[in-house]
Amino acid sequence: MPQLAGNIQMESLQEKVDVIRDENGLVTIKAQNVPDAYKALGFVHAQDRLWQMDFMRRAGSGRLSEVVGEATLGIDRFMRTLGFRNLVAANYEKLPSHVQNAFVAYSTGVNEYINNHSSTLSPEFHLLNYQPEEWKPTDSLLWGRLMALQLSDNFNRELLRQRLLKHLSAKEVDGFWPRDNNDPAIIPQFDLSNNIQKEIFAGTHPLPWPLAPKDASNAWVVSGDKTSTGKPILANDPHLALDAPGPWYLVRIETPDYTWAGATSPGVPFLVLGHNSHIAWGFTTTHSDTQDLFIEKLNPDNPNQYLTPEGYEDFEEVTEKIFVKGQTSQEFTVRKTRHGPILSPVLNGTANKEDGHLLALAWTALREDDLTAQALYDINYAKQSDDFARAVENFHSPQQTLVMADHFGNIQLMAPGRVPIRNRGDGRYLVAGWTGANDWIGIVPHQDLPKKLNPADQKLVTANNKLVSDDYPYLIAKDWPNSYRARRIHQLLDENDRLSVEDNLTIQMDTLSIAALEILEILLDTPVTDPKSEAIKQKLSRWDGRLDVNSTEPAIFYHWIYWLNRAAFGNLPTDANSFQTPNILRLQRRLSEDPDSWCLYGEKLVNEENCVAQMTESLRRVASNHQQLEQDISWGELHSTSFQHQIFDRIPILGELLKLKIATPGGHDTINRASPSMKRGDLWRFPNVHGPSYRAVYDLDNLDNSRFLIATGQSGNPLSKFYGNFLLRWRDGNYVKLDGTSTEEKVQRLTLNAKSIN
Repeated sequence: MPQLAGNIQMESLQEKVDVIRDENGLVTIKAQNVPDAYKALGFVHAQDRLWQMDFMRRAGSGRLSEVVGEATLGIDRFMRTLGFRNLVAANYEKLPSHVQNAFVAYSTGVNEYINNHSSTLSPEFHLLNYQPEEWKPTDSLLWGRLMALQLSDNFNRELLRQRLLKHLSAKEVDGFWPRDNNDPAIIPQFDLSNNIQKEIFAGTHPLPWPLAPKDASNAWVVSGDKTSTGKPILANDPHLALDAPGPWYLVRIETPDYTWAGATSPGVPFLVLGHNSHIAWGFTTTHSDTQDLFIEKLNPDNPNQYLTPEGYEDFEEVTEKIFVKGQTSQEFTVRKTRHGPILSPVLNGTANKEDGHLLALAWTALREDDLTAQALYDINYAKQSDDFARAVENFHSPQQTLVMADHFGNIQLMAPGRVPIRNRGDGRYLVAGWTGANDWIGIVPHQDLPKKLNPADQKLVTANNKLVSDDYPYLIAKDWPNSYRARRIHQLLDENDRLSVEDNLTIQMDTLSIAALEILEILLDTPVTDPKSEAIKQKLSRWDGRLDVNSTEPAIFYHWIYWLNRAAFGNLPTDANSFQTPNILRLQRRLSEDPDSWCLYGEKLVNEENCVAQMTESLRRVASNHQQLEQDISWGELHSTSFQHQIFDRIPILGELLKLKIATPGGHDTINRASPSMKRGDLWRFPNVHGPSYRAVYDLDNLDNSRFLIATGQSGNPLSKFYGNFLLRWRDGNYVKLDGTSTEEKVQRLTLNAKSIN
């Protein structure tokens, strides 16, 4: 274990810093100046999460294979193709010196630990048999590019649509992304009759689950007119993959001029989510379309050239060399066009097929003048809504929907980020790159991006739902996630005229599924002939729609949804396996809008052609196991969460010994989100794979009364008592405060001394 108490000399400090850990491992840093605070944060991040930090920078740089071996070659090739390492170096040079200085100070603290630690490093370093390199300021910027990648899913969907076009018409493909009831088209659909599209081979996203794109988060803020304190209350819970250790590290930092409290991310010097004693803020993903795949046509006489509106041009080419543990190094060429890097060679399943065409990725997050790091720095120092609004002008990627409240009583929502303006098209399908007709012609002006300050109804809610009205002049996205969580948040906020902090905590933990109740109105009309099926219908007709840990109805419901999804989409091509995970809105729309043909693309559950028979059979299959579902399996058992570790999970026996696992409530469309996976082939286990990695409720009347939760624990070392100590708290909603107070006998105090202090 790292040293958590006593004294440590740090050459770089100006003055001594106290690092106090309470009985939960929560950290308070007390520094006399801000640079020392950044150094101390880097030091404690390295103490508790150094391997996670190193894994992050190796993943972002395309250098995993150096320590893992050939198993990660695909990831490295993809990351080298995106070019994040060179990109963050360019981004860093664009930052003002005071922001660079913060990264330098943080790196100094990390390196103080790397170079001078007295304890053994965490087990992953020993299992992989390597030592970490020194931390560079640009390493911290890789976190932002990886987060942008995880929160941008457009090109992945374009690839999926392209694979579907091999088998279906564009109209049929469009039907698989149904709109919410109150979500009409923002712009007319683009004619997709271009024959060349049928010939393009589109592979799948190359990244494994922990790095692949995700979606979802909740955030809301209510003004003082709706709270019991007379000051705003802000709530936020970002949803990410459920990994161990989690992405967040809770900390309170006290300096003479500022006090920060909330979620940092190991590897980053600033508070990402939290409050600074003046304002509180939170993020959700906007789901804007900031990526396009352009089909580039090769010169048949010269494979080093591609076609542009002005004729053939040479690719930009860079040779990348990947060192592979235990093997010879590998070299490959990365090519770029005027639109962006060529992805075709690094997509899964493409087998490097070119067929005269390649796919280039245009993405706003690949610009060298990206200043998102500066925006995050400025948010940390904002004191009121005007400061916040100025800060986010440099928030370039990924586009996020931010909510903010200040101590003056202002509440605000803004969606900063670079969103492309397309010459034509809606960004959902591959487009020809050689004509210029589909090119980006600009960026949506910052002043025209969605925003709201102090609304008349005293609340602002965002849960990845559609952000703009139909008369909004720009295309933010053609496809938006459903509105179930947002609608439920609005319902609960409107139930009480004077909301307390505790009321908002309760809302975050809510497990009622509007989606389940709405689709049940259709499902309960299913004709049945056997008494077991009728008993299930009666049981579900009395269900209140809550997906609680000990309830059996959710297990029955999701079992039925599983079979319905098979009947609706089970015969889609295997390369469209995204549809193996049920989407309740998609099912609901097909059942209600196509009652006679919703099973057109499905697996025959019974040897009859009509869809009514398939509906009846789906329920009969549930009924055949009804007794087991009702008596033996609660939703929590069926829907447990196993936090994934990138190394330990791949080691027999050790992986099971160190696994963090817990039964969990909630579902894909509940505020307390817990997305069940149905991809693994185990009908009786729908594990929770995606949910709130962090929860917080901020009290602007007294920010020290704010509440916080993370999913696992503060430490990344599985031998530490702080590795998984937050599991039960996270599952049950037992929040903590970061108020800087703790019983003295229960804390561990580490004093970091400047070298000159004896």
